[in-house]
Amino acid sequence: MSNESRALTDAEEVYYDQYDEDVTAGRVPIIGHGARRDGTRISDAELDDIFRGRPTLGRSRAAGRGRSPRRQVRLPERTNAALDAYVEKHGTTASAVIREALEAYLANA
Repeated sequence: MSNESRALTDAEEVYYDQYDEDVTAGRVPIIGHGARRDGTRISDAELDDIFRGRPTLGRSRAAGRGRSPRRQVRLPERTNAALDAYVEKHGTTASAVIREALEAYLANA
């Protein structure tokens, strides 16, 4: 599903109304602030994506099944600090930057 707006069903409206009531009453633990670092509100579609969880990057991604292969690397402190600065400046994640850089490197190898 994309982040495009669509009308909610009656069941979704009831769900979100109850969820809002539960959050307001303090019955839901806080896992974030509901706003970006620049103070703008996170949209309902973005919250849906967050609650749905991280999509798999595995072979069966289109079907929503399968596990993403995982690799771990060690970085020199200077490289790690540069990566952290880049992530902060561009509002992305270290995983996304590493994935894109590796794909570009392998495409040119």
